[in-house]
Amino acid sequence: MRHQMMQAPLAMMEMSQNEYENSNQDKKKRLTSEQLEALENTFQEEKKLDPDTKMKLAHDLGLQPRQIAVWFQNRRARWKTKQLECLYDTLKQEFDAVSREKQKLQEEVL
Repeated sequence: MRHQMMQAPLAMMEMSQNEYENSNQDKKKRLTSEQLEALENTFQEEKKLDPDTKMKLAHDLGLQPRQIAVWFQNRRARWKTKQLECLYDTLKQEFDAVSREKQKLQEEVL
């Protein structure tokens, strides 16, 4: 009995890192397009879920509440990054316009 219990950890240790990662990826389920659409629609309404809404959404979509929580956490991170990119682009355009105006004024003075 003890010998059998030791075989599983030894087999895991003998597995290459690549094989181990692939075996974990096989277990990872992708969300369906319907689930993604429901999650995105909910995210547009509220960026952070209260526990009751999370439980209802998990039940409606057939997912674990933890999956919903992690999806929202990752989505908020992507949303924040996108917001920062947009802000950067706006500030860069304004800076470029001010720089061009400054250059034009300097040329007029000289």
